[in-house]
Order: sequence, then structure tokens, then C-alpha cells
Amino acid sequence: MENIENMLKERKKTLDKVEVPEELGERLSRALNGKRVLKRRNNSWRIKAAAVCLAVLLAGYNFNTLAFYGKKLLGYDQVMNGTLKQLNELGKGQLIGKSHTFQNGVSVTLDGIMLDESQLLAFYTVHDPRGQVDSVNLQPIMQLNGLFGSYMAEGGQGEINEENTEIKWLMGFEPPFFLERTLHFKFGLIDDNTLEEGAISFKLDRTKAMGRTLKKTIDQTFELEQTKIKFESILASPTRTVIYGSIQNILEVARDQLRGERLRMNHLTVSLIANNNEVISQQGGGMSTDMRGITFEQSFDALPEDLQSLHIKLESMSVDRDVNEKVNLNKVETKREIEILGQEIEIDRVYESNDSTFVTITSDESTVLTRVYLMIDGNEVELQNTVTENLDKLPDGRIRHTRTLHFPGKGDNLALHIERITFTELYNITFEVPVN
Repeated sequence: MENIENMLKERKKTLDKVEVPEELGERLSRALNGKRVLKRRNNSWRIKAAAVCLAVLLAGYNFNTLAFYGKKLLGYDQVMNGTLKQLNELGKGQLIGKSHTFQNGVSVTLDGIMLDESQLLAFYTVHDPRGQVDSVNLQPIMQLNGLFGSYMAEGGQGEINEENTEIKWLMGFEPPFFLERTLHFKFGLIDDNTLEEGAISFKLDRTKAMGRTLKKTIDQTFELEQTKIKFESILASPTRTVIYGSIQNILEVARDQLRGERLRMNHLTVSLIANNNEVISQQGGGMSTDMRGITFEQSFDALPEDLQSLHIKLESMSVDRDVNEKVNLNKVETKREIEILGQEIEIDRVYESNDSTFVTITSDESTVLTRVYLMIDGNEVELQNTVTENLDKLPDGRIRHTRTLHFPGKGDNLALHIERITFTELYNITFEVPVN
């Protein structure tokens, strides 16, 4: 976390002052979280999911066309989890086998799909006969268009072959409206600074779709310190399990905005436990702000067939809050403790060196002053950098982080002006979801 306050200030200060229309922000966020990145993998299968590229030798097969053996899709084992592999073995899914070729010879083939109540999974191949498929610049925003709306990509993962001619992709999309019959898989290729668009149209075979295994209203609300979190419902399908919830409704969002106490949720840690001891692997999660307020979803693997009990464990939540706190500083004081939104922050030392003022503070490791200034004789001075000094583990397991804030300039009257703070709230609450 070295230099984290300064890094966040430099990278985010300007963007945080830009007000993006909420509906646009939500859709772009969900689309860009599905961005396909070949050389790194994000932890999300989400709204914020991403892509991994694994170089493997696919000897003995030709993947230019879709290969089925007894309705089983071949060539996608490396991008399927265990659940999808089992569904594939059972021949679940719909064959598409349609392609679009761009002017530079690069082609996109929609091999097949899997559809259930929680998502539509698209299996597609990107082929570059030049052997430069890792350099193909497909647009990060992909979508399915239908008669009743557009369905954005939520995230996925892919595999590149050793010859660097093909990538096998598995991409998740929002489930289409139940009356949709024809969908248009839309994408774009940027080549030589020119955008060329492509589309593959196909008819949905609803007889190949899978339903749901569990759908329950949860309606559980928990409150700790400054934040309230509500678990609203859970939807389990053959391909995944999704928990839906909210942090604030639209009126609460507006209230905090007017008060200058805007809340942003950074990360939510939730576990899903089946049959008392079987932890269901997490696939990702996402958050959005729209006319409903601040909402979230957490995605997990499919539930076991022999489901007897189901529990959700709320572990922690990291939030970012606007504040407006001014703390007067004294260069002769040695140590003082302040509290902001329940977070204890120790001011250890204030000193001057080389025409700069330094403020040493100690807080929990997760507590960060993400926007902080120093008032020097009435003038607001930006943070120049932050230096980590110590990380001390307490007997209760908490880690206290000592760091020094560096502000250019010196003066007689000093005050720390804190406008935004990030911290983690620990819940560790477990509750049961009825399965009958």
C-alpha cells in the first residue's frame, strides 16, 4: 500500500469530479468489466470479470469449425469450469456454427451457446490466418441485440493456441427476455485505426435452454457502523448461482449526495456454503448505481444436486465515503487520536524538513485517506506522496499501518483537511437460506 494515498489522488481526483449519467455509467461498467484481456486475469467473472490467456498445444485437432461428438462441444475445456464441463458432457447447449470474416482475414465464429435463467454463455472462436491472433483488436464492448433490448457482456475468459492463430472464448451475457427469438451477436474490429463492425444473427432454440434449480427471496438486512446492506434474493441455475442485494435505495443515495457524504462500495466479501461445509467457489461479482440505488450481485458456481442446506456468510465490505473533516495540527504535539466514521486514526507526529511538512499517521491497514490536503496558513496544499513506515499486527489479528504524508510547503497554522476515506467494515455474519 506504499504511496497509495498519493497514487489514488493523482489518478482519481479529476475523474471523481466528473458526474457520469447513472444509467450510462452502469452499462459501460458492466460492459467494460467483460473486457477481454489475453495476458492477465481478473478475479471477477463480473460486472468487473475479465480474461485469461493460456498458451497450450492443441495437437491433433482442427478448430476452424465447430466440432461436436454426440452433441458435445470440443475445444473449450480450458475455459470451462467443472460445472460447465459436466453440462457439456450431457450435450447441453445449442449449436450455432456461424461466422463473420473481416476485410483483413480475421474471422469470428459463434460456435454455440448455453442458456439458462441466469445468463447466456457464448462460445466463439477468433481466427487469424496470419498467426497474430494475440494482436487482434476486438472492441471490448460486446453485446447481443434482440427485439426487446440489448444484453451486455458480463465477463469471460479465453484460450490461445500455440500457433497463435486462434482464441477460444467463453463470454457470459445477460439472459435475454423470454420472448426473444432472434439475437444478433455484435462486435467490432479496429485495424489500421479503422473500426469495422460485424454481426452474427441466430435463432434461439428455447427447447435447448435450461431452467433454474432454486429461486428464493432472502430479505435480510444488516447494519454496521455507517453502512447498511440488504440481501434481497438468490437465483441458482445449472450454470451458476447469483446473490442479489442492495446498499442504498435511490432516496438514500440522493440524501448522502446532498450531505456531502456520498458512499461508494469498493468490495464485498461473501461466502456461499452448501450442506454446512461445502464452500461454493466464487466466480465474481459486481456493483452498480442506477435508479434503484446502489445494488450488487455475487456470482458463484452451481449448487450441488443433493442440496440439503444453504448458508450465506457476509464477511466484510470495503467502502469509500465522502467526508469533510478538518483537524488542526500542532507541530509540538507527539501523538493524538481522532475518529472519522468510526475509524480510529492516530496522528503520531508533525514535522518540517527541506521546505516541506510531514504528517505521520497510524490506522487500520484497510483505512486510507483517499483524498486529503494540508491547510498551510489558510492555503490548501495537495499531498505530494505517502511513505509506508510500519505494519504492526495486533493480538486481535488487526494490522495497524503507519505512514507519513508529505506536503510541500511550511507554515505556522496547519490543519489536515480530509475529504474522502476508504475503510473495511467487518461483519462475519452467517444466515440460512431455506431450500425447500
